[in-house]
Amino acid sequence: MKAPSEIVIVIDPGHGGEDPGSIGPSGKYEKSAVLSISRKIAAQLDAVPGIKTRLTRNGDYFVNLNRRVAIASENDAHLLISIHADAFTTPQPKGGSVFVLNTRRANTEIARWIENKEKQSELLGGGAALASNFDDKNVNQTLLDLQFSHSQKEGYKLATEILSEMGKVTKLHNSKPINTSLAVLRSPRVPSVLVETGFISNPKEEKLLFQRSHQDKLARAITKAVVSYLKDNPPEGTSFSAQAKAQTYKVKRGDSLSAIAKKFGTTTNVLMKTNNLKSTSLAIGQILKIPSSSQAVSVTSSSPNTVETKTITHTVKSGDFLGKIANQYKVSVASIKRENKLKSDTLRVGQKLKITVSLKDLPVRKHKVKRGEFLGKIASQYGVTVSSIRQANKLRSDELAIGQVLIIPNK
Repeated sequence: MKAPSEIVIVIDPGHGGEDPGSIGPSGKYEKSAVLSISRKIAAQLDAVPGIKTRLTRNGDYFVNLNRRVAIASENDAHLLISIHADAFTTPQPKGGSVFVLNTRRANTEIARWIENKEKQSELLGGGAALASNFDDKNVNQTLLDLQFSHSQKEGYKLATEILSEMGKVTKLHNSKPINTSLAVLRSPRVPSVLVETGFISNPKEEKLLFQRSHQDKLARAITKAVVSYLKDNPPEGTSFSAQAKAQTYKVKRGDSLSAIAKKFGTTTNVLMKTNNLKSTSLAIGQILKIPSSSQAVSVTSSSPNTVETKTITHTVKSGDFLGKIANQYKVSVASIKRENKLKSDTLRVGQKLKITVSLKDLPVRKHKVKRGEFLGKIASQYGVTVSSIRQANKLRSDELAIGQVLIIPNK
């Protein structure tokens, strides 16, 4: 029996490099906020069994619109999600939106691509062999129509799910998906959406878009929406498709919801949600749905983001080389070169390198307690919480001793 394939989701952080996107009132760039949010979404989706992601960019560099769509096609992506921040000429507008390709743009693209024989094979995918047997534009038009119709319909479903979840963590500018003509949405084979996470031109939302906690909320909401969409619309041949056939269980005398949940490796909350139960009370003979994917979905929706990043500056010292620095921060040489636009591996002493690193991979910081210091003061000095210092050092009380060495967590 063939093993189920993974669902591939391409996350597209808008803009990058010489294209900063919109610029907020305080001078912050859209490209920076959306990259951080996109990384968080990718990390959370990658934690779901059966899903893997690909970012169209993973640093501050520019990728043109055609290339972004091509990356989705080359990776046989099931979904393309482009992340942006909106802007307007006045500061008042606020809230998130989700865009999908409109019919007029789709029809224009179809007409243009039908004329392009070279592009036709790439676009029709598996249908290209069939179409090549007929020198008939009507046949090709029908195939593309079907593909566009499917991807538009699925994109609209995904957009609706995202708005539903995003509306729980931030204001919405539009409560329904908006049809628009945007190049990044034009793939006929890959259902695509463009998510505007808020208005960077609004001073309050600009601050929110750069807050780690708000980014986490947006990422969790979008991840939850994607998983919900995939549960309801599982692609054939994937693990989600296999899981879609939910088991059922008939309640017997002496059963409890917690015991049933334990038996099937899930949680009481997931069982209640799956079966629309308002309480944990059960009736003998009652039929319960037991989705095998529930455990993964539960973990995804409730667990905090496990990969948070920070861009640090590394000053090159004598003896440093790219491989050594990359190993120190657990990143790739290629990512350092790309982020700093290096054309060779040669470094000079004193050169400053920007490196985007996972917080968990930053070097351990230690603090030696001095007279007059207390946890609140130390936490404020390092920009972390008192509870995180307590947890990192397994402190049972807030009393400190002069000379005591504390580990300072990176988050």
